[in-house]
Amino acid sequence: MLGVRVARALYGRWRSLGPAARRRLEPLAEDTKRAALEARGASDREAAQSDLRSASQTLAAAIVESAEADPEVDELEVRRLREDLQRELERLSSAEIKASRNVAPRRHE
Repeated sequence: MLGVRVARALYGRWRSLGPAARRRLEPLAEDTKRAALEARGASDREAAQSDLRSASQTLAAAIVESAEADPEVDELEVRRLREDLQRELERLSSAEIKASRNVAPRRHE
């Protein structure tokens, strides 16, 4: 499941942050982890995927904001981080669009 892989990658990026940034973003990282775990076995997959997508987007934005505020991270590194995270989130969105197009319409009887 792509959403879970994206969440795992974001969680890994969070773990690589410095201790202060990790503490600040821990609630968001844990929310993303929880959403990923719930998405794997959810009966309402659409709602679970939506929750996971939202949590992933929030964590990605917070990671970028943290990098922007860090004086040791230069502008080029922030731009690369932002582009990398944007690509991951776009992959997630495009995969969801493809999946929704491949779902056979339900027949009403």
